[in-house]
Amino acid sequence: MKRTAPWLISLALCCAIAAPAALAQSGVQDYRPIYRSLTAKHGDAVVTVKFVMSVTTSGKEERIEDRTQALLVSADGLLLVPDRAVSMDFKQLMGSSAGQGAAPVAKSSEFRVRLAGSEDWLPADLVTRDTQIGLAWLRLRKPPAGLSFVNLDEGVVAEPGMTFFSLLRTSDEWGGVPVFRIGSVIGETHTPKTLLLVDGVPGMAFSADGAPMGYVDVDFPRLLRARTAGQGLGLDMADSALQMTPISKVAAATHLAQKLPVATTAPK
Repeated sequence: MKRTAPWLISLALCCAIAAPAALAQSGVQDYRPIYRSLTAKHGDAVVTVKFVMSVTTSGKEERIEDRTQALLVSADGLLLVPDRAVSMDFKQLMGSSAGQGAAPVAKSSEFRVRLAGSEDWLPADLVTRDTQIGLAWLRLRKPPAGLSFVNLDEGVVAEPGMTFFSLLRTSDEWGGVPVFRIGSVIGETHTPKTLLLVDGVPGMAFSADGAPMGYVDVDFPRLLRARTAGQGLGLDMADSALQMTPISKVAAATHLAQKLPVATTAPK
């Protein structure tokens, strides 16, 4: 594997700038009961996925091993991951600002999943993608019995002013343990589509009692267009929000994915 390309480092920096960690002021001073409840209820459903990303630029391929957070959403091993972990076409992301030069195209394969409390990496395959909501689904080839998963049908409606909690799993350097972050829904937009604007980190958002509220992610196309269209340094913090896809849309798309076989080629 080669070292991370400079354009990937720039992309990570964009993500760090656009997604500051939030400490929501909800009036609760002691989050220990919420932490214990969330990690007990959903901690095992948050898993790590490793994959190999093949980045092609001007006919030259570079293979990079990367990892992402995934969420088990069914007893038979269906996993929810951000679509950007599966495929990215930077010319489409940047639109006309990409110019006439060859922009990188990244596609991932060789997905491996490590479940909570395990040292084994289990193979998984791509099922499908939904580029409209920025999500993709993988399925374990041989899911073990008794998998812990999040029932997306038990979600609650998120509204501006609400606090949410995100569960993530650290890398091996930190022992692969679950951690939680606090976020808040700070607004709602209907341009170009209906989305909640949030301050937090990417991943599934949960209410204090563990109900899923929606999937939070970075709007990479908007970030890249803004940084290549002569819009200054991006110091207007009102536009630094992340976006949350309501849980009803995530659940509906997941039900469709559940019915599909593993993709023999990457869905477009």
